[in-house]
Amino acid sequence: MRLFSLLLRVLFIAAGAIVGLGLVLFAVVAFVGFLLVSLLTGRKPDLQFRVNKNPWARHAPPAEDVVDVEVREVRAAAPLPPPRR
Repeated sequence: MRLFSLLLRVLFIAAGAIVGLGLVLFAVVAFVGFLLVSLLTGRKPDLQFRVNKNPWARHAPPAEDVVDVEVREVRAAAPLPPPRR
């Protein structure tokens, strides 16, 4: 029974290693493919991933009018209070 358990564990480790190496090989082949296509066509690959950090956030509608404000110079700023300890 102990030998069977050991053989089963070795089999699972070998299968995991084969799957892992297969995924790494697939990633390398895909990278080389993207690289060759971009070199042959002379264009940069357009790999832009858009990630919505908060998919439940409501999207604000675009502003309809632009408000122009008059710029004024601030002459002297108020002194900062001393830091608390």
